[in-house]
Amino acid sequence: MRVSAVITAYNSETFVKDAVESVLRQTLPVDEVVVVDDGSSDRTGEIVKQFAERGVRYLYQDNQGPGAARNCGVNETSGELIAFLDADDIWLKHKNQKQMECLLEHPDVALVSGFAWWWNVAKGVRKVSGELPKNSSALKREILVHNVVGNPSMVLLRREALLDVGLFDANIQWGQDWELWIRLIDRYDVTIIPEPVIVYRWHFDNISHNRRFERLESFWSVSRNAILKSRPVWLRPFLLIRSWSKISHRRAVYAIEQKNMRWRQVVYAVGAFIAFPWENGNEKFRTLVRSVAGDHVYQGIKRFVRSWLHA
Repeated sequence: MRVSAVITAYNSETFVKDAVESVLRQTLPVDEVVVVDDGSSDRTGEIVKQFAERGVRYLYQDNQGPGAARNCGVNETSGELIAFLDADDIWLKHKNQKQMECLLEHPDVALVSGFAWWWNVAKGVRKVSGELPKNSSALKREILVHNVVGNPSMVLLRREALLDVGLFDANIQWGQDWELWIRLIDRYDVTIIPEPVIVYRWHFDNISHNRRFERLESFWSVSRNAILKSRPVWLRPFLLIRSWSKISHRRAVYAIEQKNMRWRQVVYAVGAFIAFPWENGNEKFRTLVRSVAGDHVYQGIKRFVRSWLHA
């Protein structure tokens, strides 16, 4: 089966070279590489065009958002399998090989994802991020609450299945990938490899990290709409509470980091903890204490406790 790699970029001159090279360095080469430039005003196009001799095609479109850019890439390629890559991210060298082997071994699986190395470029901090559901039933339930599959850079999927459920919803600003995975999992089997397949680069120029609260509202909308259509009906209230608690906890964390008014930090933190303390309860409680005491006091207490424990 032929693999088409669709790389999407927007003002990515700092990162796009590494992204393209990570696709070209795969132990099992892909068959087609297309970079869709979603209206960049920097040197993104100039940098990508340098790879033309190595078979990389460059397409430019007016800025329409990541969902529309990926859809453009899907329509401009022909491989039976499709892989995506955001220009901010990097494929690990065995990604295509391991995911291709997985799909060949499991012809009933429509999409395979994996874990990610989460890299905070500013702080130089890395950690492995990912979750492995117990079974397909658990995955169908968990995908309604949070994006277990991960971002598009992490997946390899069958074109036939994608065309069957429909492409990315370009009207969704954030979470259009999550919304697509929900539709796909409703009809097809999906699996996750329990090891990193990409490096996810977190940086301050990423628009999703500069408009965090808008992103959370979009995530909540995706989750809520999916839950309200799910079966069985009696499970919907439980899933809605879980999802709302998770979103509220992230609101609290962002409010603290951005030094919003204290009452807002506390309201978000209290709501998240009271609504569903059984999931990530310790983390939610620490955020609650942090919001009440104030971040400066909380960090001071943490330093004191650490020094006391190591004394």
